Amino acid sequence: MTDDTAETPRFLPVGLDVRGKDCVVVGGGSVGSRKVTTLGHAGAVVTVVSPAVTDELAEQIDSGRVRWVRETFREEHVGGAFLAVAATDDDALNAAVVRVAVQSGTLACDASSAERSQVIFGALLEDGEVTIAVFTGGRDPARARRTRDRIADLMAREGGS
Repeated sequence: MTDDTAETPRFLPVGLDVRGKDCVVVGGGSVGSRKVTTLGHAGAVVTVVSPAVTDELAEQIDSGRVRWVRETFREEHVGGAFLAVAATDDDALNAAVVRVAVQSGTLACDASSAERSQVIFGALLEDGEVTIAVFTGGRDPARARRTRDRIADLMAREGGS
C-alpha cells in the first residue's frame, strides 16, 4: 500500500546506468549545458536539440563528445532515446517534450518541472570513488547545490574520503 501524503518522497534516489545509451537534451542554454555535461560524464551518448547552444556546449560539439541537431524540437527527435531532458525556457515546449517522451516509452526529465518529470537530477559531488547526490524532490535545486557545496567543504576540511 502506498502513502500519497506530502511527506512521502516522490522520487527514489537511484543510480542510473546511462553508459552508451542515447540521451536527448532539448535546449542549448545554461541548464541544457549542465544536463549534457552530467550525462556525458556518465558515459551517455548525448544529442542536444536546439537552434543555438552555449559556448560550453559548442566546445563539446566541436570535440565530437556531443551531437548537435540544430533545429527546433520535433517529436521524432525523441525516437529511440533512453532518456529525454527538456531544458528550454519555454514551459509549453518542455511539456511537449515530456509528453512525447512518455508516450514513446522514453524516460523523461523536465528541468523546469519536477511534477512532469519521471527522472530528476540531483546535485552531484564526486570524490574519488564516492559520489554523493543531493535531492530536494525537484522543489529547490539551488538548495540542493548549496547543500552539496557544504558537504564538499566539510569533506575538504576533514581531508576527503
